Amino acid sequence: YSEEEEPFDVIYMFDGSNLFDEATAFVHKEWQIDETIESLKGEIRPCVVVGIDASSDRISELFPRFSKKAIDHFAYKSDFMFDYLVNYVIPYVEEHYNVKKDRLHRSIGGSSMGGLMALEAAISYNEIFSKVYAFSPAFPIYRYGYTEMKGGTGGTNNDEAYEFVIKHLTSTKALNKTKIALCSGGIGYEKNYYRYVKNIKPRLVELGYDEDKILILQDKKYNHCEDQWAHFFIESYKFLQG
Repeated sequence: YSEEEEPFDVIYMFDGSNLFDEATAFVHKEWQIDETIESLKGEIRPCVVVGIDASSDRISELFPRFSKKAIDHFAYKSDFMFDYLVNYVIPYVEEHYNVKKDRLHRSIGGSSMGGLMALEAAISYNEIFSKVYAFSPAFPIYRYGYTEMKGGTGGTNNDEAYEFVIKHLTSTKALNKTKIALCSGGIGYEKNYYRYVKNIKPRLVELGYDEDKILILQDKKYNHCEDQWAHFFIESYKFLQG
């Protein structure tokens, strides 16, 4: 990073405590974002990465209103999180750091609930972000509730939220305006995520989305964890920023 160089692209990512340092990360596993970007600097000019942390009310804060149904005791608070990000964090970063200040050079990403938020950005904030890292997007929580997040397989809801995202990504407002990288593993409760990620690209392409704008990465040996997202961040970063 330098104030004298050409301004940098920026990636805004949810669950900031898990991105750079295992000492602050959940279960002490990190995404190794800084190591990956550093290792690829000869191939891709490094980006500034801004981690957005969450409070103890994380699930509500990262809950997009993709469904009309109540999900357990959680509230739909993604609007508050995006207000904070778009109206406070981004203006602060662009005023105080040597970064580019247009949509083409802003990306957004996250995993699990953060992956859902990245997809909401592609729908509702496509005038702000042009690239999306949607890792293990937590669609099963709409179907099963929080019990799914603990490994449960019951549930009474449907795939309303998944269908909402497909419909709105292919609307006139959002169609082909965003490059998207999605990934999932396939063991533990992550197996409930696998089919959503596997099927979303053919669904989107069938409805007119450019297949060259979508990257799907899957490996059934991975659980719902930072090891998976660190692994898949490498190819996603090359695809979106390269």
